[in-house]
Amino acid sequence: MHSIYSKIAICINSISRVSVFFIAFLAALPTFAQDAAPTWIQVVIVQVKPGQAPEFEDRIRELMQGRQDAGLPLGNIFEVEAGSPGEYHIVVPMASMAELDNPTPPMSPPEMAVWTSRTLPHIDSTHWFYARLYPEFGIQDDAGASANLLILQSNRVVAGKQAEYLDWVAEYMMPAARESSIIGHTFSQGVFGDSPQNFYHAMPVANWAEFDTPNPLQQSLGQRGYDQLVDRLDGILESTSLTVATIRSDLMPQ
Repeated sequence: MHSIYSKIAICINSISRVSVFFIAFLAALPTFAQDAAPTWIQVVIVQVKPGQAPEFEDRIRELMQGRQDAGLPLGNIFEVEAGSPGEYHIVVPMASMAELDNPTPPMSPPEMAVWTSRTLPHIDSTHWFYARLYPEFGIQDDAGASANLLILQSNRVVAGKQAEYLDWVAEYMMPAARESSIIGHTFSQGVFGDSPQNFYHAMPVANWAEFDTPNPLQQSLGQRGYDQLVDRLDGILESTSLTVATIRSDLMPQ
């Protein structure tokens, strides 16, 4: 499959998971200031047991309804289509880490206990972490808001080369991306519960047919310019993995 950044790929690394499901963490994703630009994202990666997806999705709908009723942000839910079957990503933006000091639960304690007992049987494993968001490297487009898919590129840089990678993003990648037909871009770096060597590029894609069209950066820069862009990562990029997910807006309150 042709990807937006396929020339950057060196090898495929799967996203790590832990075997314990932090149900309290998932249930109490925090609020954030509506007038503040988010600077963090909170990510929960859930591996659902085979054949249990419909039941798990029902529980997620209940959770999101509870969050809406409690006045909490809903974030986004993604279901992996090309990667690990049965994997869901729940992503919520945060204005600051201080929000975790006094999180607001989406349900009353008795309701939360019932929801937890009904959810746990469907879960195989989970991995959660906090990532630093870089809004200055974001791209927002009306077409991206109506996209059906998301491509997630997880890049791991050589230890000690984080600053060089950020410089590459700022000086070379983003100027090229802004001149291309990319319809959206969110950029973050793993911190707590993850390695700071991990960087994440999330880009909406209108549909699967887009993967049959030329790479937007390659099309914008031309082959020579694109190769030069990639070559600048020599000695900086250690590995990369690509995941395609469906944007599950149907799991949100209607």
